[in-house]
Amino acid sequence: MTVIIVLLVLLISFLIWFRPVLKREKELEGYADSKTKIIAVVYGLIPAGIVLFLCQIALGSLFKLIGIQEGTILLSALRAFIMYGVIEEMTKYGFARLSFRKYEKLKKVDVMVLFGLVGMGYEITETLIIGNIFAGIIRSVFLAHVMYQFIMGHYFFESLYAKNNGDVAKARTKLFLALFVPIIIHGINDFLAELISFTIKMEDYSSSTIGTATLGMILINVILIILNGGCLIWGLKLTKIDSEKEITL
Repeated sequence: MTVIIVLLVLLISFLIWFRPVLKREKELEGYADSKTKIIAVVYGLIPAGIVLFLCQIALGSLFKLIGIQEGTILLSALRAFIMYGVIEEMTKYGFARLSFRKYEKLKKVDVMVLFGLVGMGYEITETLIIGNIFAGIIRSVFLAHVMYQFIMGHYFFESLYAKNNGDVAKARTKLFLALFVPIIIHGINDFLAELISFTIKMEDYSSSTIGTATLGMILINVILIILNGGCLIWGLKLTKIDSEKEITL
């Protein structure tokens, strides 16, 4: 039932936030065809999910091997920024690039759509895995992974555009931002989510009053909502900037 509820929220969010981007891509006569868009979603659903799962198992084993204790802030930070931030975003970046390898030229709106659809595919995969309904609903309402991919797609396109115009230094800077910005935002988001488990363990449920840990958990959830809401606004804004610009690949 939890999964069904979160998937319904995800579908509604897709229709509200992502459908207008697809409509804009059609109006601007983008080059990405329907088959490529479906492949992008499948990349996020299956291969990306498998790669991420295997990488996270390997990293989890490595953390244990070097003696990092379970239930510590250090392990939570490593999980959030390395396992979830770096590994997830690098994997989605790789599969997003694969999705448009057959094209000789693309508009910015094409790149944003294809990156976003890979994120959408992974959003569905993660929804099926996550058992926490509240965390799942927050991610689904704000299309967290899609917004990370919109931000990545924007900077990646700007990198290619600068390269097309012979500005190698700017191309490198934009490519760095395409990876760095989503990794950091994703890492912060997941680190805050990890902190919620600490507040739950700290709470004294024998007391009838609201404890410090509960207030802390409420505060963290408010911050998560603000962070994801900010990413939603930023990601959607980026899809509207210079949407018609073209690059050659």
